[in-house]
Amino acid sequence: MLKRMFMSAFAMMALASAMVVSAADAPAALNFKAKDIDGKEVNLSKYKGRVVLVVNLASR
Repeated sequence: MLKRMFMSAFAMMALASAMVVSAADAPAALNFKAKDIDGKEVNLSKYKGRVVLVVNLASR
């Protein structure tokens, strides 16, 4: 039982450290530009510190 708990804790720690490494390599959302509702290009860093909802729609 103790061995199983140790192995589970070790697996969780390994997974958590892998997630931290991959998050550091990912580009920040603030580095992107998008078009606003009027079609003007907006740098997302304008919204730093705010909650933003991004709706990504695809159409033909």
